[in-house]
Amino acid sequence: MGNAFRARVSIAGEFRSEVQHRRRIWYPLVTTQENDVAMPGYSHLTRFERDRIAELKAQGHGPTAIGGAIGRHKSTVSRELRRNSHQDGAYRPTFAYGSYMYRRQRQAILERDDSLRGFVLERLAEGWTSEQIAGWLKRGVEVGLRAISTETIYAFIFRAAQKARKLWRYLTRRKASRGRRARRSKDRITGKTHISERSDAANERAEAGHWEGDLVICKHNRPLLVLHERKTRLTIMTRLASKTAAQTVTAITEILTRLDPSMRRSMTFDNGTEFAKHKLLKDALGLATFFCDAYASWQKGGVENANGRIRRWLPRKTNLDELTDDEIQDIAMSINLTPRKCLGFKSPVEAFLNELGKDIKIRFNANVALRS
Repeated sequence: MGNAFRARVSIAGEFRSEVQHRRRIWYPLVTTQENDVAMPGYSHLTRFERDRIAELKAQGHGPTAIGGAIGRHKSTVSRELRRNSHQDGAYRPTFAYGSYMYRRQRQAILERDDSLRGFVLERLAEGWTSEQIAGWLKRGVEVGLRAISTETIYAFIFRAAQKARKLWRYLTRRKASRGRRARRSKDRITGKTHISERSDAANERAEAGHWEGDLVICKHNRPLLVLHERKTRLTIMTRLASKTAAQTVTAITEILTRLDPSMRRSMTFDNGTEFAKHKLLKDALGLATFFCDAYASWQKGGVENANGRIRRWLPRKTNLDELTDDEIQDIAMSINLTPRKCLGFKSPVEAFLNELGKDIKIRFNANVALRS
């Protein structure tokens, strides 16, 4: 268990800058050192491009025409004109370049305020999310520290000047960039019911017994089955021998069979082939199954959030074979005993048992004590 807690993900955090192909056609002789930015697939405007923008704007052309002429998107040109034009409304390339360089050299709030930066970094290291840090500061209980937004913290973490510190490793997802990629669907599951047909009670978390399922993949492609109850946020975890559909549906059936029938109404999955035998759940348990749109895992956000919590203990490089079942269940219990704001700061265990008509109180002293 100690190794699992200390495990860390080593992901290359270096960002790449690249010049688009069309710009090589327009300006084959232009070179610049202004393109060392922290966004993949994007480069800042060069001085040559700013000269062309000034010329074309003086001729009466708008952002769309200027963007087409220099091989840039119209929003890039529009943003440049809005940010870097002179106070009199004129666009002068020298002034625009100076404004651009000033902004690049200007420090962020968290870079200027040592005390605030130290507080934020300490909380991140303790496992707080950016939202939790921002929410705490807005309460005004930290004398001498100003309130900042969640986005301010994220922007600081991913700021180019902070790349070497790899602050993104403190985040739940531990990703070095914030972008997403769209992919084409390859649907191989038959007999699916779309998530849009799920009941309002399930969608609005008004009724317990509606679950979301997913797999968390660790070292050597070893899977961990995760089931998340939507209303109470209870999370159940179990190790699988493989990612096969048969293995997955068997494990789900074994878990849900032990629950009160009122607590197994429906299950929502993504489109992974490990859920291809979902019909067996309906036959064995009378459980309705629903599926998200292709590559839209956010539609089952509850289990995705639970996966992020699990990754704090089990990074992808964790070898599940080195953990006992008791250690895995200890992690699940830690997650289920953590109070949630959405539950009125009750824990998922309390909320789940309350749904079964059981009044339970949890107190933390030297040891965890459960008292009914």
